[in-house]
Amino acid sequence: MAVTKLWSVTHSLKHVIDYANDPEKTSMKNFSEEQYQALADVLTYAKDEEKTEKVFYAQGVNCNVTYARDEFVYVKDLYNKQGGVQAYHGYMSFKEQNITPELAQKIGMEFAQRVWGKRFQVVVTTHLNTRHLHCHFVINSVSFVDGYKLQNNEKLWYRFRHIADEICKEYGLYYDPKPELGKTNNYHYYQLEKAGMPTRYSQLREAIDEAISKSKSKTQFAKELDKLGYKYQLDDNRKYWTIVPLGFNKPIRLKRLGDNYTNEAIIKRLYENYYNRRFKPFQPRTVVIRQYRLQTREHKIKKMGGLYGLYLHYCYKLGYLPKYKKQNSARLHYLLRDDLLKLDKITAEVRLLGSNKIQTEEQLLTYKDKAIKKIETLTSDRTELRKKSRRKLSDEELSKTKEEIYQITDKLKELRKKVKLCDSIEERSKSIHSNLSQVLADEDKFKGKETKIYEQQR
Repeated sequence: MAVTKLWSVTHSLKHVIDYANDPEKTSMKNFSEEQYQALADVLTYAKDEEKTEKVFYAQGVNCNVTYARDEFVYVKDLYNKQGGVQAYHGYMSFKEQNITPELAQKIGMEFAQRVWGKRFQVVVTTHLNTRHLHCHFVINSVSFVDGYKLQNNEKLWYRFRHIADEICKEYGLYYDPKPELGKTNNYHYYQLEKAGMPTRYSQLREAIDEAISKSKSKTQFAKELDKLGYKYQLDDNRKYWTIVPLGFNKPIRLKRLGDNYTNEAIIKRLYENYYNRRFKPFQPRTVVIRQYRLQTREHKIKKMGGLYGLYLHYCYKLGYLPKYKKQNSARLHYLLRDDLLKLDKITAEVRLLGSNKIQTEEQLLTYKDKAIKKIETLTSDRTELRKKSRRKLSDEELSKTKEEIYQITDKLKELRKKVKLCDSIEERSKSIHSNLSQVLADEDKFKGKETKIYEQQR
């Protein structure tokens, strides 16, 4: 399979041509016989050391590689188009590791001829300095035929995949006949989810699962999403349903969340809920079930008070505490979900408050002022040591001085982090207080509804 990419070059034209035509990359002189054999067992001429030193893989389409820069500039001067994008630099990489450089160069030349050969000058080189052979293309931005610049389909690299696949198919190389148009996640989000960290994708999945579990039709599903604070597009005429993650403006297609979240899969899950009805018993209950509210860890945290208690209570509401109990983030209040992605910063702030027993804003400001004064003292000490290191000292004294400088630098890093955390605590505590007030008020309303329903059932 050939992977293609193209990007514009606005600076030195000579630099990019020299890079693509670099003998260190296009020649095989840097490969030992063993390395070259590992790269491609079929290269029989790798045994001939004199021959491999002379082999270069650099050719031109509508131009001479040796004088490519001058020929590019001549065409630009001819049509008076010296400004803007000077050239386009692209590459084609092959999945196979047993492909010969000759075949890679031949495919690269054919690809360049089909895509740009009718109107543009192209330098085509094959680089052998990586695990996978790859061709580089340097395309003049101005056409030698009519003076028009490279535009539209001629520079949309994702359209080249079809041509690259056709050529690979002709030469018996691997290609994907049915490529996936969109992956469920990129690598960054995959790694975060693998490490157990919440992402906007994982939060969306949990919210959709929560909404589906309470719904038996698409209308109910939409209402549940409304309660959770999500914006959505679930129109039957749309090919892909979309939901906007909380804290973001751009919608995400539900099919990107996985096979279990496509339009058809969601409808199927809703139908399953509809047919799995629970029937009430004919005989009414005679035993009165009474509910007793026991004290929880939340009540103990509330009694602590101060900044430290405020942060602990917030962590409890976020589901981070207690650690042995994993909370479903889809059930969180919509005001709390944004801070799930900031748990690392919040936990660092909690540790600072707990380790230094900071309860009030005055104590926080006092701690911050002490840290700033210590930073000033250590900075002046480090300046003196740096002046001392510039004098004529013995090797032992110089190494000792440098070690002291390194130790002070490490201390300064830690102190500056603590000062930043103090600033963050001062700012975040206000939003935490307002969020918690709103969350508790909404919970009281919900508890009132629960009590009414319970009394009616009794």
